[in-house]
Amino acid sequence: MSKALFWLLALPFSSLAQGGINGKRLLPLDSAYAVHGVPLGAAEGTIATLRPQFSGTGKRWKTSRVYGLLPEADTVTVAGQPVHPAFWFRGGRFIGVTYQFKKEQKTRLVLQNLTRQYGPPKPGNVAGMWYWLGQRTYILYEDALPDVALHVASLDMLNEQVIETAVRQEARQRLGWQPDSLGLPRQFALPGEKKKK
Repeated sequence: MSKALFWLLALPFSSLAQGGINGKRLLPLDSAYAVHGVPLGAAEGTIATLRPQFSGTGKRWKTSRVYGLLPEADTVTVAGQPVHPAFWFRGGRFIGVTYQFKKEQKTRLVLQNLTRQYGPPKPGNVAGMWYWLGQRTYILYEDALPDVALHVASLDMLNEQVIETAVRQEARQRLGWQPDSLGLPRQFALPGEKKKK
């Protein structure tokens, strides 16, 4: 994972989709099921360039762990902005990456570059939130105070969201996604369902 340049899900430019918006060729969101060369679903403890970053207390942290890159591998940029990705594992499997940007970084460039690559995003249910949803993966851009967060993940990462976001709602309705039962109760019930305690 030497000088890793973001273009999402580590997609090779040879895998550009045909067509696109306004004649532009767009990268297909689900083409390569990997981020920074790490396949989504990879077993925890098998990636030599990762080290444990933090863990919390309580039920969630019995199933979810976060890793960072070793210093010599931590050269990632997103839209030219240096970042320190947080690699999430749930139930012992890699589910996605989160990037945090400070407001003083050129965070709008990130949103613009993603739009160029994947087409216009859908608005979230919170101001400053935008997303792209594939069949197996999603990108969530959250422009919230004081920082900007970007999530690039498999649908399994939706289990880690602490609010019912628009991308999570669409994944439920369009793709039939349901929360898993690892560590946390089902956080959000659909209309007519009973929330588990």
